[in-house]
Order: sequence, then C-alpha cells, then structure tokens
Amino acid sequence: MKKEILVKLYPLVLAISIAGCKQAPPEKVEECLLPGETATKDGDSPRPCLLPTPNPEASLSVNPFLREFTPEQEEKMKKALERLKVVINSQEFKDAVLNHTYQNQVTFVDNNGMSNEEIYYTLLDGIEKLDPVLDNEIDLDITLYYSNNSTVGYTYPDTHRIWVNNKFFSGYSLSKVAANAVHEWTHKLGFGHDYSKTTRRNYSVPYGVGTIVKQLIEKM
Repeated sequence: MKKEILVKLYPLVLAISIAGCKQAPPEKVEECLLPGETATKDGDSPRPCLLPTPNPEASLSVNPFLREFTPEQEEKMKKALERLKVVINSQEFKDAVLNHTYQNQVTFVDNNGMSNEEIYYTLLDGIEKLDPVLDNEIDLDITLYYSNNSTVGYTYPDTHRIWVNNKFFSGYSLSKVAANAVHEWTHKLGFGHDYSKTTRRNYSVPYGVGTIVKQLIEKM
C-alpha cells in the first residue's frame, strides 16, 4: 500500500522539483533610484542613488534592442542598462580599469596585446567588430530565453545578438544584469576569455570589466 502511494506521489514530487529549479531566487539587494525613476512597487521607497563622479571625457550611450522580453522584464533590463551608462561614464570606472591588476601586474588577461589604458579607450570608442564605426555607443541586441543550465548568457563572433538566460536574469540584481550585459558586449569588441573556469578567467576583459561595473553599481 505504501509503495503504491509513493508511486502515485512521485510524478507530483518530480513536477514540483522541476518547477522549483527553473529560476534563481531573487537576490535581497537594496536598489536605489536614479534621477527621474520612481519606485516600481507600491509601498517601496528606495533611497536616491549615490552617483559616481562624471568623467568629462566619457560620453558612452547605451543603444539596446530587446527581444522576447515582457514589459516588466524590459523595464528591469533598461534600469540595469541606465546604471551601466552612469558608471561606465564615471571617473571611478576609468580609475578601476586603468588600475586593474593580475598577479601584481597592471594588466588584464587576454588583453589582445593592449595596455589597460588602450582597453579603456577601446571601451569608450564603442567600435564593435561587426560594425566598425566609432560611435561611442554600447550597441546591444539582446534576446531573453530560458534554459535550465548554468549558462548566464552567451553570444557568437558572427552575430550582433546576445542571449540572456532568464533562469538567472529573473533573480539577478540590477548590478548583476548590467555586469552580464557589459561582459557580453566586450566580446563584441573582440575580447575573449578561457572557456573553462580557470583561475585567470576572472581577470580577463569581459569578466574584469563586468566585475568593475557590478561593484560600482552596488556602491551607488
């Protein structure tokens, strides 16, 4: 009798388990409000963001084209990209990129033979490999999809498109969403990293710049 009950319950338990692992739980992160933003939930009263110091020589804009996003998901992505725009045009971002180190050397891993300063100005130029125009724009063609694996996002060298996994996007803080977006964008600029989780991978341009963006947004 007990065996029969367990057999009957097993499909239900399995279904609950599968449903429960589909999306990452939302992170408990206090999100601030940029000038002009309003709280998205009734009763919320987030504090104003502490804006970093603007860098007068930086004027990067963000040009997103979003696919397969609901209105709520689109709003979240755009808020993350607004924060990316603020920090990437800041003096703090410039200082962090110029002073990035790996094994006590002022450098990035997989830097394409560039110094930190050259990498910084490559970011400011916004010249994507597939559209080599100096436009000072972060051009993003992002498709939201779902897959129950460990991939947060990906792209290919022969396309403008970037794919972002809603399994992680749904629970990510705005700082992590922005970090992932700029990570994938640096691939569009021609920077790569180790495929496997090596100790040096986090110091590559995609991971290093993504970490800088995440930390600066979290400080706002």
